[in-house]
Amino acid sequence: MRSKAPLALIEQAVMVLVFALAAALCLRVFLWSDECSRRDEACDRALLEAQTAAETLKHAGGEEDQALEAASRALGGQVSHRVWSLYYDETWAVSGREQAAYRLEAQPEPTGLAGLRQVRIQITGADGAGSSPLAELTVAWQGEVGPHG
Repeated sequence: MRSKAPLALIEQAVMVLVFALAAALCLRVFLWSDECSRRDEACDRALLEAQTAAETLKHAGGEEDQALEAASRALGGQVSHRVWSLYYDETWAVSGREQAAYRLEAQPEPTGLAGLRQVRIQITGADGAGSSPLAELTVAWQGEVGPHG
């Protein structure tokens, strides 16, 4: 009579292999889920920061350049060549460019309508290389109608 021990050992080895594969798949799904969650959290926070910037610009009113300067004084960052840049670290605290994980840029856009001022706000990763924006919105307000519109 032959022993069934080798067969039982093979069955156990196959079961361990199946469980190991299932565990590897579960781990991969958990990591993917965590990555998606972090990305969604960053998008939510970016939208909040973009809305704050938009409200600050609207409150400042006036010409686009004046509004950008006022927003820069209120929230931080700097204005250069009609673009307001503001940098955030990993925790969304305003930071310098060197420690930045995210970048807000606000740039005036022409409207074609006299007295209507418009600025596009975009938040991307600090490097901004090839990634889609985390948040993007356009804010418009009524300014003074001057001789040049």
